[in-house]
Parts: sequence; C-alpha cells; structure tokens
Amino acid sequence: MACYASFMYSRSNTARIAAAQHSTPTGMSPDPATVMMGLDESTIESYQKLELGESRRVPGPNEGSCSICLSEYKAKDTIRCIPECSHCFHADCIDEWLRMNSTCPLCRNSPSPPSTVLVMSTDH
Repeated sequence: MACYASFMYSRSNTARIAAAQHSTPTGMSPDPATVMMGLDESTIESYQKLELGESRRVPGPNEGSCSICLSEYKAKDTIRCIPECSHCFHADCIDEWLRMNSTCPLCRNSPSPPSTVLVMSTDH
C-alpha cells in the first residue's frame, strides 16, 4: 500500500511540476531540485520483459500480484523484471514508475543502465 501511495504522490507532484513549468514566466527557469528524474527509455526497454503463461508464475522473489497497481497477475499479462533485484511488475506499471523514479519500488535499489565491460590488462 505504501508503494501505491508513493506512486500516486509522485504522479501528482509530476503533474504540478509540469503545470508550474508551463506557467513559469519567460526568462525564469524552474528549480532543478524539484524535477524528478527517472531512467531513460532505452534503459527501461533493456530490462527483461515476458508474457505470463497459464501458471502465472513470476520469476524471482515475487508475489502473485503487482506491487504497483496491486492487481493479481493473470495469464498473458506482460511483466518486466529489474535485473539487479529480480523484482517483477506489470510492464506498463514499472515502465511508468521508472520514467519518474530511478529506483525499484520495492527495495529502492537503483537499477543501473546496461554497462560495457572493460578488460584491463595486468601486464606492465
């Protein structure tokens, strides 16, 4: 319930910020400390997405319902999993969350963008 309340609070703040930005007089910029930053679309899309089968079994340490919308998972629902913590949610729910927030709604870990592997030589 706390996650849902936090999500709804974030959505209302985002709407207020957008309205304030549209009404800001020319030459004045909004306070950057109040703008919420989420993940970019390419990072969100890089996270695993899958369709649930008839068993409705969700991989990882997940319950039988989406912690964002609180709806039970159904067969053929599309879910997305955050790689670092393996928490999964309805794809539409977590996509919207991650556009506004850069942390997992359950554990608050910050998902990191896909990284390139650097090979370092130990030869001197």
